[in-house]
Amino acid sequence: MLDIMAVKQKISVQEKLTKLLKNNKREELKDFLNGLYPQDLAPLIENLSDKDKVTCFELLELENSGKVFAELNIDTQKDLLKIIGVEQIAQIISEMDVDDATDLIIQLPDEEKTALLKVLPDPIQQAHVQELIHYPPESAGGIMSTDFLRLRSDMTAHLAFNYVRRQAAEYKTQIYYLYVVDNGNKLVGVISLRSLICAPLNDLVASHMGTEIITCKVTDDQETVAKTISKYDLIAIPIVDEENSLKGIVTIDDVVDILSTETTEDIYQGSGISDAFPSDELISGKVTYAVRARLPWLLITLIGEAIAAFIIASYNKTIISAPIAVSFMPLLSGLSGNVGGQTATIIVRGLVTGDIELKNTLKHIFHELKIGFLIGSICALLTGIIAWQQHNLPSLGFIVAFALCCSMTFAVLLGTTIPIFLQYIKKDPATASSPFITTLLDILTFSFYLAIISTTLKHIR
Repeated sequence: MLDIMAVKQKISVQEKLTKLLKNNKREELKDFLNGLYPQDLAPLIENLSDKDKVTCFELLELENSGKVFAELNIDTQKDLLKIIGVEQIAQIISEMDVDDATDLIIQLPDEEKTALLKVLPDPIQQAHVQELIHYPPESAGGIMSTDFLRLRSDMTAHLAFNYVRRQAAEYKTQIYYLYVVDNGNKLVGVISLRSLICAPLNDLVASHMGTEIITCKVTDDQETVAKTISKYDLIAIPIVDEENSLKGIVTIDDVVDILSTETTEDIYQGSGISDAFPSDELISGKVTYAVRARLPWLLITLIGEAIAAFIIASYNKTIISAPIAVSFMPLLSGLSGNVGGQTATIIVRGLVTGDIELKNTLKHIFHELKIGFLIGSICALLTGIIAWQQHNLPSLGFIVAFALCCSMTFAVLLGTTIPIFLQYIKKDPATASSPFITTLLDILTFSFYLAIISTTLKHIR
């Protein structure tokens, strides 16, 4: 019911925006646009014509325009850059957080990137963006923000508090923690705003700061940053370089975005979909994007299943002689592929969350093998009884049961070892997708099962 109401409300807001644009009621439209949350307004603007998009940004207050622009998808941002022009977009970008501005600029062609950087009105933002674009996009340096407050350890509490008040008012900086550096910008401590307020005015900041600081390196992967913040229940984490110089911070809202992105990537890769394209492009982008993302694994699956078909064809005499045995092949394939996919999903998730560590891989492999053998034995027993009763052939029931137990146990072994191996060689374990495991299992299961049927043919005819 709430979802339906939310959809109706969104439609009504969209209709109101369209109506105001059509009637050209600029003052009313201006109040309407600036009264909406940027997160709510951005999707509405994306559905408008280019002319109406420009009109909306002309009527938005500069501060709001930066927030709304940051919420737009990258295609809409690029379109507006071409329509509005570099100079005006630079004014809008100047109101964006440095990390959001960097995310946009880094995706532009070199010519546009250079032109935009030159006309950014804020030299400090310009310098920070030029620094951030050199870090890999999915590293701590690539996602960190340079909008934060730092104190010097030799400041008095009185001086530090006045400095914080001025900086917070001037830059509208969100204060998470106050990081303390020495004269060389080396991170030496952290102090909460509460501790600073309560400290005697003449005391040095160094006397009240904590020195046990949890940090991440600029080269750390964004997943490492997200796990660290989650593990220690932090609101923000400082990012330092190899010399322990404070370079930026990553905040909890960034972690939400990281986890959403990484989860989406894992889901796509687990289904055999390339993560080279943004998720919104797969849903509503060009058809060619979706085809290029989905086709490669399907072609690999096609080749694998063609090999399986070739194997089946090579046992044509066996198939003709024992068609009742062949009728159980889809069952073996389906159950083995399913349990292999289940296992791979569990292992990938464990590797991502850190519940499975590479130093304990043998323990997890044997643990999953025991589970696979038990599940395989139960399914094999039931299938064997069905085969026996259906065709009145005890030997058929035994053969099918044996093949299924072996196949499911081996499927669990594959589903466990492939993601662990990929993690070991520093590749994303999510690329051990279910289509790959299922296809490989089809080849091995059909080969194994048909070989058994071929050698025991006289007992099941």
